[in-house]
Amino acid sequence: MQKLVLALSFVTTALFSQQWVDLNYSYDSVLNVSYGQSTNLVGELETHHMDIFIPKCPANSASKKWPLMLWIHGGGFIAGNKNDPSIQALCKKFAQRGYVTASIEYRLGMISSNRRIECNLNPDYPCLLATDSAEWYRSYFRAVQDAKGALRFLINKKEVLNIDETNVFVCGESAGAFTSLGVALLDLESEKPKEAYTIADAPTPHIKNLPCIYNQNKTFPVGNIPRHDLGSIDGNIEPNAPAYVIKGVGNIFGGMLSDLLKKSPAGKQKPVIYSFHQPCDIIVPIDSGAFFWGLSWCMVQGGCVSLSNTNAKIYGSRAFSNFNKTFNYGYTIKEEYGNINFPYNFLFGDGSCADQLNKPCHAYDNRNLRELNMAKFFASYVSTPGPCTSVNSDDAYKEESVIVIPNPVQNSVEIRFPKSWENNIPSIQLYNVDLQVIKFIPNVQSSFVKIDLSDLPAGVYFIKFGQNHSHSFVKKIIKL
Repeated sequence: MQKLVLALSFVTTALFSQQWVDLNYSYDSVLNVSYGQSTNLVGELETHHMDIFIPKCPANSASKKWPLMLWIHGGGFIAGNKNDPSIQALCKKFAQRGYVTASIEYRLGMISSNRRIECNLNPDYPCLLATDSAEWYRSYFRAVQDAKGALRFLINKKEVLNIDETNVFVCGESAGAFTSLGVALLDLESEKPKEAYTIADAPTPHIKNLPCIYNQNKTFPVGNIPRHDLGSIDGNIEPNAPAYVIKGVGNIFGGMLSDLLKKSPAGKQKPVIYSFHQPCDIIVPIDSGAFFWGLSWCMVQGGCVSLSNTNAKIYGSRAFSNFNKTFNYGYTIKEEYGNINFPYNFLFGDGSCADQLNKPCHAYDNRNLRELNMAKFFASYVSTPGPCTSVNSDDAYKEESVIVIPNPVQNSVEIRFPKSWENNIPSIQLYNVDLQVIKFIPNVQSSFVKIDLSDLPAGVYFIKFGQNHSHSFVKKIIKL
């Protein structure tokens, strides 16, 4: 009778639950994982981190594989971080939907102008003025390189994270959306921006601009700053990884710096694209324009300098979608746009400069609706089988049957398996917070195992049971 009830429970869940849409799962998290280093705009090495959120199967079931979703924060390539509340919330929500999700850091900053600029309306406004338009391309390109490296890092950890590398999604807001589109579509060296090669040196920013947030903790040379070739489109973080397939891109009020839909490697599966954008967006135009086009207009009305001479031309969501239609590129793009246009009015009307202080158009009109619609759109393209397999009480590899004590632990941890497992005990792998294997026990001979952790520093660790097994699972422990 108990097995019948369990079976009926799974049937009921399958009938009334929308896989990859409904919030069906709890999740575990791995925070501040170091995924690599790269050279910033003044030639210094930066170390980048990510936060990872891993779905957990319900009791009486075992995990197989999960699709992967990378989330990239916005901030105009000059601000923001992986802890952005919006991105963190999206990571957690999509982990509850059944995706392994990750929020990443990447290189920020541009060489700002060496001119003295004042703007009483916004004292930080001069930080938006680059020394020239090339700096926007270079900032974008560095972000794409880092995000590609982060994605390869996750693919290389697919075994411990139970990732299905054939079902990858890359999403972002604002600059993160530009970067996401670059990760998915900038896949030929011929698409590398000319500005990402060696170009003329740039003068050191004006002393007033050095306190800008993206200049913090950077040492600028006196005189000119060399602008060397930024390298390949893939960057140098985690240079090797198994093949993976990007199934979809989430473009939230972003765009492209060039027509990335035009070229595609032979045989590559074209990812589907979800685009949300509002026509009154004054940061990223929904059509063609420049970064901060509307904000620049608003500031000029208040007596500040225009950004038009140094900001790169970009193609917003509707512009590149129109490219797809006009030239029959063959991409599937789901368009969701608002209905308020920027009125070119400083004080009055919906979408005006003053109105956007309280109702910014470079934001969601209805966050929950857009998130849900994106989840529904992507769901039909996920080919990962149901990630959780029901298990009976006598099945091996049942997670609840394994006892790990103490937790937290100081010196050694004990692992106890059911007696019935003695001839079929899975291997044991211990990972640190950067998902590196630090201990491996391939052949467990006893239902009781003791692992000495006294030589390890305090922190979070993960014990994975089973290697390349459909019923493998992971337990988190904390070393004091």
